[in-house]
Parts: sequence; structure tokens; C-alpha cells
Amino acid sequence: MTALQRGLSYAETELGDAVRGLALLDEALNATRPLTSLERGMLLSQRGLVHNRLGDVRASLSDYAAAEPLLAGVPEELARIGLNRGNIFVDRGDAAAAIDDYSMALEQFGILDRLDGRAKATHNLGYAHMILGDLVQSLRLFDEAYQVLRTQTPALVAILDQDRAEALQSAGLTDEAEKLLRSAAARFGARRVRLRQADAEMSLAQLLAWDDPVAAGRVAMRAARRFERAGAPHQALRCRAIKAACDLSRGVADQREAETLLSELRRLGIRRDAQLLQVLLSGAQGRAGALRLPPNTALPLRLIAADLRADEAEAAGHHNRAMRIIRDALDQLAGWQATFGSLDLQTSAASHAQPLLERGLRLAVSTGRPGVVHQWIERTGALTGRLNPLRPPADPELAERLTRLRALSQEDDPSPDDLRERDLLLRAVRERSWMGEGAAELHDLVTLGRLQAELAECDATLIALFSVGPDTFALVVTARSSRLIRLCDSDELRCQVGGLPADLDLAAADLPPMIAESVLASLQDRLRALDDLILAPLSADLAAPRIVINPIGAFSGLPWVLMPSLAGRSVTIPRSASAWVAARSKPHEYATSGFAAGPRLTRAEHEVAAASAHWAQPQVLAGPGATADAVGELAGRVDLLHLAAHGHHVAENPLFSNLELVDGPWFGYDLDQLPQVPETVILSACELGATTIRRGDELLGLTTAWLHAGARCVIASPASVSDEVAAAILPDMHAELAKGSPPADALAAATAKHPELLSTFQCYGAGW
Repeated sequence: MTALQRGLSYAETELGDAVRGLALLDEALNATRPLTSLERGMLLSQRGLVHNRLGDVRASLSDYAAAEPLLAGVPEELARIGLNRGNIFVDRGDAAAAIDDYSMALEQFGILDRLDGRAKATHNLGYAHMILGDLVQSLRLFDEAYQVLRTQTPALVAILDQDRAEALQSAGLTDEAEKLLRSAAARFGARRVRLRQADAEMSLAQLLAWDDPVAAGRVAMRAARRFERAGAPHQALRCRAIKAACDLSRGVADQREAETLLSELRRLGIRRDAQLLQVLLSGAQGRAGALRLPPNTALPLRLIAADLRADEAEAAGHHNRAMRIIRDALDQLAGWQATFGSLDLQTSAASHAQPLLERGLRLAVSTGRPGVVHQWIERTGALTGRLNPLRPPADPELAERLTRLRALSQEDDPSPDDLRERDLLLRAVRERSWMGEGAAELHDLVTLGRLQAELAECDATLIALFSVGPDTFALVVTARSSRLIRLCDSDELRCQVGGLPADLDLAAADLPPMIAESVLASLQDRLRALDDLILAPLSADLAAPRIVINPIGAFSGLPWVLMPSLAGRSVTIPRSASAWVAARSKPHEYATSGFAAGPRLTRAEHEVAAASAHWAQPQVLAGPGATADAVGELAGRVDLLHLAAHGHHVAENPLFSNLELVDGPWFGYDLDQLPQVPETVILSACELGATTIRRGDELLGLTTAWLHAGARCVIASPASVSDEVAAAILPDMHAELAKGSPPADALAAATAKHPELLSTFQCYGAGW
């Protein structure tokens, strides 16, 4: 009878009537029939679960405390307590206590040899580690559990996805998180599991709160109504708190109502939701400066609090204090990013700092001091540029998935099953890459004095280009001077840049002469207009033969070598000035060289033959020998690597950008399988210098991936390149490299020999 009432209570609760579920348990506990210790313990444990669903945390913990000694020696029941009570500690923000309970559950399920139970406990451990900020460990544990539960308990997949979505949101992967949450809510709704549906909608509202607070408020109130109908008023309270947080961020909240909600959350011990509301309420009341958050506060929330404190300091005229607040917050973010081995995660995490990045750079510009602006460009321009590269160990499982992806890509007419498998593999490869450990080390930011010393040594000028609100600026640094110059309106720049990719692609195409002349004239007009906007105002400072371009945001991806003001110059484009100085620690020297020619590219074999002829004992792969495994093995042991193949930049997932080899595409993800990377990489393919700009002005593409992996220099094109250009210029560049010229100088010299050709090859990283 006890088991029946317990089961009925669970069913009523899951179907949305938790009040009825609680009544059934109370009836059983108060029955006149004497209960054994085991029966009482089981009923109390189940009542603890229902009380938690209703949001009565104190009653839930009391029930579990009473049940645990009654269930000693019953592994299944102790494991259930560990899982369910751990969830309460998670909601209270006590990750350490949650880990203790989940570990107990893991141990008890081990005694029972319950693989599915161990997987559930492992998943929950992943959630607790996410709260602690250990995102890599969290994702690993989630994946370990998912591989078991998706086949053994497929009904749990929606719950797993809901929790994984929160981890992805923490990492800044908001689009992926939103898809998972919407899917989970829809699946729960289809099964009429209303409490779970409301849970998923509540998580979705939390996700949408920052980018679309109006929509988030609607979703939160819809979830609140579901909770209220199910008799879960405390969960409904959490949803109303999310709605209040959205209204606070929009400046339309009733602050008195928000204070009442905050008091109620604190009374009930719902600390995580209370923290968010506390931060936003403090900002709305002008008291963010006095806000003190506990050390275990999630980093995204600490960044929000920092922006509110900086806003108050700026409004009070304390600009130095505001910049200090932002600097400390960005240092915390950089330290967190350094724990990730995945470039994908590192760049996406920067999105959390977007308001801080914009505010910090704007404050720096307002000082009018080049030294201050330089430091803020280095701190905010490309956060991942501060991270030291770390070579991860080869991952056989990841390599196997990439090999299978290559095989599927070779199918001329893939079946629906092939397409489904491909999509699953794309997801699996990306998620596997997230689990790599980071180096946890950061480059020091180069000082203006040190930068000028480096520029003097190589006779160069650095130009950092960036936007602040409606204005664009250039910071020009020479060996002896530095100055900040306003260039133009941001809208004017975007207008000119917008049509550039199409012009470049047309200019590289094989067109009839009359059309080609018209296209080229249009492109040259656009380039002159861009040059007038960006470089002409700097003409007095461009006397040096070498130019370092540090482009941020809308300036990224431009074909700098085509700008009239830079004609004939040696140009290099690093990820940051600090990364450039760090990469200049030794001269470019090449003891070994490797070349590979991909299929379906008419000039590829001729190009690598002509280029490799300038080197002693070059290693060349062509025809059927140019496989992914062979190219990977070659790349892992040469100093200079030249790859001539069709290339594709995948904007929506840039690390799947690839080169086409004889057995299929060689992806950005393949770079993590290399034991070491070449010092210089030449990508003779269209688009592989292209990048996707993520929120936070972080760049992601195949060129970025090579530099992140440890290459000092990459020669690539941000746009289409004609066969004629590559076949003429790149062999001449190798002639210069073989004589000892640094890469950027060699490319400039080779390009100058062919003034009639339109070449967009340029040097990324440390070109000399």
C-alpha cells in the first residue's frame, strides 16, 4: 500500500497536481496502520521531493533529514535522497553540499550496479560543477551521462538538454542554449508534463532576459501560470522574480514589488534567483557601488554587477574608478577563459563582457591619452589573444568522428540516414572540443613603451582601428610617438564595407574583359573611398616601410594590402599588439618545409611544384597521397607548411571551415590532433583568411585557429583569389622566404613583382 501511494503521489506531481501528490503522502504517513522504519523513510523521502517541487525548501530538507537514518542500508533509497536533496542545494547556490550528496548517490548506485542511476548522479555532479564555474568539467560530466541516458532512459533527454542549455548559456553559446530549451519545453508539453514544461520555460526566460527582456517577461509569466495551476507557488515566485529582473533591466519595474519578491526569495532560501534580483535592484536604486557578492557568484552575474558599478562611478564623474572596476572584471573573465582549451568556448565567453568592453573603451577614448587607449585596446580588443596556446593531447575518438565526417562529405547523393548522421557528428565534434583543458596562462599586456621599442627595432608603425558608439578611431603608434585620431562615422564605414565582399568575389572571377574592367573599376572606387575614410587621415604617420594593423570589429576582414595608402608596404595583422610582441621573440627560420595539393584545383600541383623548388628537400603531397591523415602528419613535423586546395569558410560554425583534400575536408577541428604546428602556414585557398565576428569583437576562423594553436604567422586571403594570382605570387614569395626574408616582407616583394594582378593574400600574426 505504501509503494502504491508513493507511486500515485509521484504521478500526480509529474502531471501537474503537486498539491494532490502531497495530500496522498500525508494521508499515508498519518494512517492508523503502523509503518515500518523503511516505509516511513520512503514516504518522507518522497514528501521531501514533492515539497521541493512546491518550492517549500525548508520542509523538503526537514523530510530528507528525517528519512535518511530510517533508510540506512537501503542503497536505492539513499541514492534517491542524494539526487533530490542535492538539487535543493544547487538551487540554494551551495554547490559543495550538492557535490557531497551527488557523490553519495553515485556511490549507492555503484553498490546496486545501476548504470542509469550512476549516469543521473554524474549528470547532476556536472550541474554542481557548472555552478562552481568549472565549465569544462561540467560539460565532460554532462556528456558522460548523456551517452548512457540517451539510450537507456530516452525520456530523460529533455531534462538533460535543459541543464546542458544552462551550461551553454554560461559559456555564451546562447543560440545553442535557446534551441535546446525550446525543444525541451515542447517535448514536455507534448507529454503533458506541465511542471517540467514550466521548468524549461523558466530557464528559457532566464536565457532571453538579457537580449530580449520583453519576450523573456512573457515566457516567465506563462511559466508562472503553469506553476500556479500545478500548485507550485514558490516556483511561480521564481518566475515573477525573473519578470521583475527583466523590467528592472528595461527601467520599467515597480521597485517596491521587486523588493517584496527579493525578501520572499531570501526567506525561502532561493539564493541564486535572489542574487540576480538583488544585483539589478541595486543598480536601479543607484546602490550597485555598495553591492557585495559572495565568492561563488557565477561569473556572468559578477560581470553584470561590475557594469552597474562602473555605470554609477561614471555617472558620478569618477572615470578612473569606473575603468578600474571594468579592468578587474575583464581580468576575471580572461582568467576564466584561460581554463578552456576550446577556442570556440573562449571566444563565445567574451559575449558576457560586451557592455563592459564598450564602456571601457569609450572611457579610455574620453581621456584623450594614447597610452590609456592603447592599454584598453589590448585589454578589450581580443580577449582570447591574451591566452597562451596549449597543444592538447590527440583525441582518438574525435579523430574517428572527423574521419567519418570526411567520408560522408564524399557521398554524391547522401541518404536521409547519412544526413542525420552527419548532423549528429557535427554536433558531437563541436561538443567534444569543448571538453579540453586550457593552459590557464595569460600573456602580459605589452606597455606602450615596450611596443614602441619593438616598432623601432623593425622599422614599423602600428595602427589600431576601432569603433566607439557612432565614431571610429585610429590609434597610431610609431617608434617615437603615439596619437589618437577620429576617422569617420561608424555608419559611413559600415556602408562602404558592406558591399566589399561581393566586389572582391566578382573581381576574382573569370569574367569577359568588358565586364571585368567594370567590376575592377567599381572595386577600386570602393577601396579608394575606404582608404580616404581610414588611412588618408593618418598619412603623416605612415612613413615606415612596415605596418602593423590591429583591426577590431567592423575593421576586421578588410583586404589591407589593396588599400592605396599601403601599396608596396609590408603589412602584418596580429590578434593584438601584445600577441605580436610575444611572437617576435625569435627570427623566422625554416629547417623543413611541406607542401600539399588538393583535388579539383587545376593549378594546385603546378603551384606547389613551383613553390617547393625553392627549398632543399621539400616534402610534397599531391594526387591520391594528399589525404587528411597524410597532411596532418606532415603538418605536425615541418616548420613551413603550404596548402593549395579549395577552401570554405563556414560562417555559422567557423571551426568547421576547411580545406578540400582527396579524401574530404580537413577541418579547423583537425588542428587539435597535431602534436605541434608549423611556424608559418600558407593557405592558398579562397576565403580562409575570413573570420566570423562574435559578440565581444572576438574573431573565429581557420586563420585564427592556426594562430591560437601556436603558429606564428599565417598567409591567407579574406576573399576569393584567382588561380592566376596564386600561381604567380606564391612561388615568388617562397623564393624570398628561402633567401631569409620574413613572411610579410616576402609577400610584399612577391606582390610588387606582379602589379597587374589583384592579390588579397595578406599576413596574419607576426610577419617579421
